Amino acid sequence: MPVTITQTIHLPTAQKHPRKTPLATIKLKYFNIRARAEPARLLLACAGVEYQDVRVEQPWLSLDNEQYWEALRTSLPYGQLPILYWDGEEIAQSLAVARFLAKQFGLAGRDTLEEAQVDEIVYAIEDAVNARIDVLHETDEKRRKTMEDKFITKTVPTLFLQLEQRLVLRGGQFFVGNNLSWADIQAFFFCSELDNQAMLDNQAMLDKATHLADLVRRVGKIPNIQKWVQSRPE
Repeated sequence: MPVTITQTIHLPTAQKHPRKTPLATIKLKYFNIRARAEPARLLLACAGVEYQDVRVEQPWLSLDNEQYWEALRTSLPYGQLPILYWDGEEIAQSLAVARFLAKQFGLAGRDTLEEAQVDEIVYAIEDAVNARIDVLHETDEKRRKTMEDKFITKTVPTLFLQLEQRLVLRGGQFFVGNNLSWADIQAFFFCSELDNQAMLDNQAMLDKATHLADLVRRVGKIPNIQKWVQSRPE
């Protein structure tokens, strides 16, 4: 059965341009892991809103979990999680969920150009996320080793260099508009999650991208994000 966790987090003073959003009833449903739902959880934490964090036990852990998931997925729009429920309205697909939340909380860019610049960073990171997921899903051991080596030695270092260059080009403090945005939070998510992969020495890679490393550190010190990271389920 799913595990339900509800947390209330206060709005951080670090957020300079929060959008005034009427109180909504919010529920986010995903597996009991970070992965695809964690950017949305970080956005919710940053905004300091109360929501239901509904976690479905991973179907690959037990037969009971698998049976529960197979029954649940038939009720989902695309047979996938995460799903966001906002005042009863259902939003599927992880990027759509995160973009909606970013717009609600004033973190998606202040005009159409900034919105496109935010999306650009998010999509670049998403390419690397998908590459990592492909590695994890590969069942052929030899092919998986080849894919894993490429991810470590090429995909991540190349992305870090590209993000560093983009960050410097736009002032060196934030990716878009010299203000905190979803792009910065997405970068924090990706870089901090690499710390949990034993095969990667993420800190050594980040040390070569000094502005990116500093951004990740600063986002991680935003009070609500820091509070969430310290208290979230493992």
